[in-house]
Amino acid sequence: MTTILADIQDQFGVQELPHGLFYAFDNALRFDLGGTESNIHRPMRRFCQAYERACTIAHAHFEDSSEIYLLIASYGLEQPSKKRLNHIELCGVERSEVQYVSKTAQQDEEHMADFGCDQFRHWDIVKVNDKRSISDIMWLSIASEMMIEPAFHSTKAYLVDARNGLILHAYDDRGLDVVSLNKSQLSELFIKFNKWLLEYDLARMSAMFASDD
Repeated sequence: MTTILADIQDQFGVQELPHGLFYAFDNALRFDLGGTESNIHRPMRRFCQAYERACTIAHAHFEDSSEIYLLIASYGLEQPSKKRLNHIELCGVERSEVQYVSKTAQQDEEHMADFGCDQFRHWDIVKVNDKRSISDIMWLSIASEMMIEPAFHSTKAYLVDARNGLILHAYDDRGLDVVSLNKSQLSELFIKFNKWLLEYDLARMSAMFASDD
């Protein structure tokens, strides 16, 4: 698994996957998942829409992928919390299959001022053997900031196909980022799911992909 992580680092030119994929890579799309539905007054409607969109985009993004890995980023003290892998079994993944690979000090001055120690970002990796697990991972990711269970808490999930240079990250019910080293791969998604693109960043995406229509 550490070899896979090294491949990801080399291919994408990063030591660890950044928080905002969309702003870190040129070939990237950002989708609006929850839309205008209220997180407070209509949480179920918002969740259902976000989940449906995320699953549709994710399965399309990895349609031709034969090898997908799940990278799990969790935050905490220097020693990783055992709770970081809560609910992983619900994705068809055994805890014994997950490999802890690295940790990164965040140099968080505010955290150090409040707690007297730095915050760490911990990384685990596991192979996704069944593409149906993608939908399970989308559920846990989208529910993370909502009144929905089960959900990932203080955990972020990244799906990666290192062989084809693809990454997907649903950061919560608000949105989802996709990255590809192959521009044409995202041009197809840009056209197919154009109505779901986040309006705030639409100008940048149109400048990059609209000419490929």
